[in-house]
Amino acid sequence: MPFTIIVETQGLRKFIRKNFQKFGYLKLVIIDNLSQISNKNFFSIIIGSGPAGLTLALELEKKKINSVLIEAGSNEYNAKELRFMEGNLIGNSYNSHTAISAGRLRQFGGTSGHWGGACNLFDKNDFKEWPIKKTDLEPYILKAKKILNLKHKFFKENLSENFNIYNLVFSKVRFGDKYFNHVKKSKFIYLSLNTVFINFNGNNGYIESITCYKKRYINLKANYYILNCGGIENPRLLLWSQFKKPELFNHRLPIGNFFMDHPYHRVGEAVIIRDKFFSYFKNNNIVNTPIFSCSKSMYLSMNPNFLKQKKILNSGIYINFSDIKINDDFLNQLRCAAPKYFRKLTDTKKINDINHISIDLVQEEPALYENKIVLGKNLDPLNIPLVEMYASKSEKLKNSAAEIINEFANFLLNNDIGRAAIKEYVFNKNDYEIHAVGGHHIGTTRIGESVKDSVVDKNLKVHGFKNLFIGGSSIFRTGGHCHPTHTIVQFALRLSDHLSKLVI
Repeated sequence: MPFTIIVETQGLRKFIRKNFQKFGYLKLVIIDNLSQISNKNFFSIIIGSGPAGLTLALELEKKKINSVLIEAGSNEYNAKELRFMEGNLIGNSYNSHTAISAGRLRQFGGTSGHWGGACNLFDKNDFKEWPIKKTDLEPYILKAKKILNLKHKFFKENLSENFNIYNLVFSKVRFGDKYFNHVKKSKFIYLSLNTVFINFNGNNGYIESITCYKKRYINLKANYYILNCGGIENPRLLLWSQFKKPELFNHRLPIGNFFMDHPYHRVGEAVIIRDKFFSYFKNNNIVNTPIFSCSKSMYLSMNPNFLKQKKILNSGIYINFSDIKINDDFLNQLRCAAPKYFRKLTDTKKINDINHISIDLVQEEPALYENKIVLGKNLDPLNIPLVEMYASKSEKLKNSAAEIINEFANFLLNNDIGRAAIKEYVFNKNDYEIHAVGGHHIGTTRIGESVKDSVVDKNLKVHGFKNLFIGGSSIFRTGGHCHPTHTIVQFALRLSDHLSKLVI
């Protein structure tokens, strides 16, 4: 039986290579020198070790299919890697640092090294423009939950005619921490850290090798290549390869276009009468009632018919409950704006029977061709262009926010649960500042059936290529309001099944 030795020092590596590897007993699990494998032909080279790339490597391993896993960073965070992730923002959507670099990590485990852990599922309606359906990903829900250590069930339930309650479940998994020792011991995963992918080599849609940099430039070969470096880096690397090797690409591919994120902003606040709020749940037989002793929050989304009728974008509606005091600023505003309701409220209820709520939206962005990632003029330390991001807020984003918060205010009013105050900017002509984004870089190598408006097909193979695939949220055709990581893992699991069928 072959055995595995984990090598830690350069001297020991040389000794082992000289005395053992020639007998075929050794697999170097952490690759120190790419020349060790440059003459080998692997089944797959997986570029990027975040949730998409690492999930794929682990699943191929279960099928006893070998792969080289390339990671540009090390197994720990290094601030110097930010030099590869800078860029310029053109447009009015976000702060450039927040949008381009702050949400990304260049290390083993990828951005899962600092993600918030929130997971939820795409709605059925989110797939209406995709070449696959929600049911195509459902077989991978349980596997993805296991990978992410998720214990709670996903659910969605009607709150009213136009609102759904859904749950956010949270993962504490840091992919790098959870899987590094496993990968070190694997007989089928060859991990090379601090290895920068440079470009693809080949002709007419067939990749013959990739060029990497690890102390020196070197080419590596495989049957299949899978790019999993995120919604900004995936198009950057593809565009650079297209520039370096124009004969390899179909130049009609919309690489980098249709960039999306999840803008986050506060649209209003409200007071609710707590017993009326819980009575509404009881009277309408709603199972998933918020439990204030556990979490003073509730998450809502819109029903598809409402979105279609109003021609608006979906949103996650974050309702956060807090205790209220008689001198609370919001109560003072309510006293001025609605004195009769304020007197009724305070005359008939004790102040500790009332809750203040804040109302935040995590919005779906429209997939606009002009919102895009392109190569800029500034260069990274290896002389590859850094990105320029074109990202402008659409009027539809603001109109969607207005319709949604207005509907929620009517829900409170019509059921006499409470009253809402809506931020002025939602309805006036002034621009509004998005104070955060999800760091969910979506859509820049989107899935679809045609090269006219997509980069990959339903199996995540790049149009016009024989052996190039892409993973991660850059393949999303629309963003929904959904936190993407669970869906990213589902797609990686599905891709592993597809690739395993290609083994000769």
